[in-house]
Amino acid sequence: MDREQLDSWCEKGILGLVLAILIYSPLAFGAIAQPGFDYFVVVECLTVLIVLVWLARFCVNPKHRLLWTPVCWGVLAFTAYAIARYFTAEVEFLARQEMLRVLVYATLFFAVINNLHKQETTQIVGLTLIFLGMVISLYAVYQFLTTSDYTWHLLKPEGYRKRGSGTFINPNHLAGYLEMVLPLALAFTLTGRFEPLMKVFLGYAALAIAILSPVYAAVVLLLFA
Repeated sequence: MDREQLDSWCEKGILGLVLAILIYSPLAFGAIAQPGFDYFVVVECLTVLIVLVWLARFCVNPKHRLLWTPVCWGVLAFTAYAIARYFTAEVEFLARQEMLRVLVYATLFFAVINNLHKQETTQIVGLTLIFLGMVISLYAVYQFLTTSDYTWHLLKPEGYRKRGSGTFINPNHLAGYLEMVLPLALAFTLTGRFEPLMKVFLGYAALAIAILSPVYAAVVLLLFA
């Protein structure tokens, strides 16, 4: 087995782990702590695995280099700021939790920009986010039509009941997630180089996401008011 094949497997392994995080996090209540379990721990473990596979790429492929774009300096500066603020925070426990989240997000940013910069991998990530957003949107529609008080097996707080929140507890979190995915879905539908059938599926996915996007609804109201 040659080094190129091993390097390719490492790259695919990183892609699989990143997709696991992107799929798991929204489905697991937004990867926030719930009674009995902190779902963000799984994201932390997957991030550690990504770092280990990334380090393996440096060992397997001597030509693998660290890509450093100008935006990386901003991410590095914000990460340093988060660490510095941790040492001056009044509530150590809460500050530590927030710092760990910033470290995980920064690590994922550098891992993705250095390992998943090919057009094929970016398309896979984008399509995964779009169709996952569509599935979550359909689940939110089901919750609204059936006046369900549950997100998966958990009973939602009183103020969030009878509202579609998808796989999130707070409906506003669902709205924020869909508002991030919707521009990606529209861009893939209108400008993506896909087969006509795939563009049809992307269009339906964008429509399903847009139905539950407050920003999209506000734009429609302004246009037709």
